[in-house]
Amino acid sequence: MSLSQLRQEIDALDQQLLSLIDKRTSLARNIAAAKKQELDKSGHNDDGSAPSLLRPDREAALLRKLLATDRTSVSDAVVVQIWRGLISDSLRLQAEDLGGLQLYLCQIDQAETYHHARERLGPSMAMHLVDKPQSAIMAARDPRHMTVLSLDPRLGPWWAHLLAEPHVRIVASMPEGVHQAPKALMCAAISPQPTGHDTTFYVLDSRDSHQAVLEALSRRGLAGEILAEAKGLRLVSIAGFVEENDERLSALGAKGSALSGVIGAAAHIY
Repeated sequence: MSLSQLRQEIDALDQQLLSLIDKRTSLARNIAAAKKQELDKSGHNDDGSAPSLLRPDREAALLRKLLATDRTSVSDAVVVQIWRGLISDSLRLQAEDLGGLQLYLCQIDQAETYHHARERLGPSMAMHLVDKPQSAIMAARDPRHMTVLSLDPRLGPWWAHLLAEPHVRIVASMPEGVHQAPKALMCAAISPQPTGHDTTFYVLDSRDSHQAVLEALSRRGLAGEILAEAKGLRLVSIAGFVEENDERLSALGAKGSALSGVIGAAAHIY
């Protein structure tokens, strides 16, 4: 085929792709209606709150399936970028009747956290900047909102505040590869679900050394890593999905302290 013919073929494929993408996105409104039917007649959860549209577990399953599909040319990074954008636009349409989804950023390095948020959530999400972690966490109480907070130590141990927010949980880490150290975490008013390839986030009140903490986890069959520390509190990542009431964690914290507990989990696609 000549160069001109190849370009004509690409142009024709572009039109087909756009038509399919538009059809896929239009189904978002039907999905929103179907979700409402699964709730009570008022369109709310049992506690009276609006339902969250986020499904990090389903997104991870979809992306893993796509990445496992045989391909000859397109890279993993392009597949993830395209479908993250499609998911973002579908969520935008589903949220129209709820006033729209809102993303709140709390960061020190604006460029890095902004990049991670857009990479994970696509271009369609309305974004707001807040300067205090507590403000971002409070915003995440609304099921229509989510918040991305940097793990820069200059923001302080904001993650410890989630112990007092039982309905706000970490639901994603950024970047989202399991072998990449988290730079930021996303919180929302949903309960994470196990996907078979997850990391659990745990706040631990302990004066023990890092090594002693990791050895204590290992003796309980858990592989952990210390992500952050402040005033005796550690933010620990644990490989796999660990329930909040897991007995293996009950004896790890300081005696008599209530400052330990699971604060969420993130699904990985890589």
